[in-house]
Amino acid sequence: MVTSYRTVDEFLAGQTDVRRAEINALREIVLGTNPDLVEHIKWNSPSYVFDGEDRVTVNAHGKAVNLILHAGPSIVEDKTAAPTFDGGATGLLKWHSNIRASMSFDSLDEITLQRQAIADIVGRWLATTV
Repeated sequence: MVTSYRTVDEFLAGQTDVRRAEINALREIVLGTNPDLVEHIKWNSPSYVFDGEDRVTVNAHGKAVNLILHAGPSIVEDKTAAPTFDGGATGLLKWHSNIRASMSFDSLDEITLQRQAIADIVGRWLATTV
């Protein structure tokens, strides 16, 4: 049975202690990139709205915790097109289409180690894909 979460608090309560720590670390990083972000639940995960569109989502439903960057519904997604954003030379981004990429983390230590790179990528993503 899949649980449907209505709030971020409900989502967090449904996680293990280890997973909750990983998610909270990513939440803190993402929310720290822009004071205008609004956190809510979408796609049964914490998601972040910027300028009226969901732009970043934490996906913690698999083995790893993933941070998904997406451009929202106003730009057509093309899975065969080149990315619309240069994530830099960190190697953290895996592209899924022209407007959707993910970063995957296997542990809290990995998130902590990559904290500044994650913040830089998310901040630039929000600034350049509006």
